[in-house]
Amino acid sequence: MDATLGQSLELFILAVVAATIGSLAGLGGGFLITPVLRIFYHLPPAHAAGLSLLMVVANVFSASIAFLRQGRVLLALAVPMGIAAIPGSIVGALLVHLAPGKVFDYSYAVLLLVIIADMLRRGKAIELGTHRNLPWGVERTFTDRVTGYTFRYSRSVPVAVAVGAATGFLSSFFGIGGGILVVPVLLKLFAIPAHVVSASSHMVILFSAPVGVAVHAVNGDVDWRFGLGLTAGGLVGGQIGAALSRRISGASFVKILAAVLALAAGGLVVSDL
Repeated sequence: MDATLGQSLELFILAVVAATIGSLAGLGGGFLITPVLRIFYHLPPAHAAGLSLLMVVANVFSASIAFLRQGRVLLALAVPMGIAAIPGSIVGALLVHLAPGKVFDYSYAVLLLVIIADMLRRGKAIELGTHRNLPWGVERTFTDRVTGYTFRYSRSVPVAVAVGAATGFLSSFFGIGGGILVVPVLLKLFAIPAHVVSASSHMVILFSAPVGVAVHAVNGDVDWRFGLGLTAGGLVGGQIGAALSRRISGASFVKILAAVLALAAGGLVVSDL
């Protein structure tokens, strides 16, 4: 698996695009890189997941700095979710070696399609940001410093920890960071506005993704010659996406999320035809 200069440049450009979209949607960008590595570079699932997660780390690190400066990260939920995601990220990086290629691709595509269907069905409810009383929840308020909008939410640490644990597993197993679970949960279950969800999702991924990369690297899943272009693109795209988030409405965020998830699902299915 040798990476030429041309391939490194290709991966850099792809990473910039994926990381920009990922930063807007709060997903880290790995959901687009994993299908590309599977379809066009014919990498085994574990190698695709390891390299994709490496790009995700660069992406979320870059974007998280910008979002923290903007004052859009809801740390009260992001921190417990992120800590709980760490053990799951270790398990996911180990178990992906047992998954055949088609099982890996189809299970990922099905997961994405389920999330797409659910988000489109409840898109209008998501935008309302209606406060919900979750089990073991304590009512709190948060102000988005960019828009000045203050909303109420239910700070349920047990629910956040449960979601975080599942997020960590998905993050390392598929190499996608785990935002595909964190984003819809924060949008629908916690009823948090889309811009704050995007920023907070990056912080959750920032806890677990580096651990997943470390496990993948120890297992020999990360080819650093491919990783250089992906890492550089992730850093650049993270800043671009964070900057664009100031100019895109919450309703557009939900539409972007559904569109990019559909693209990723279709790519994985096509790769096995």
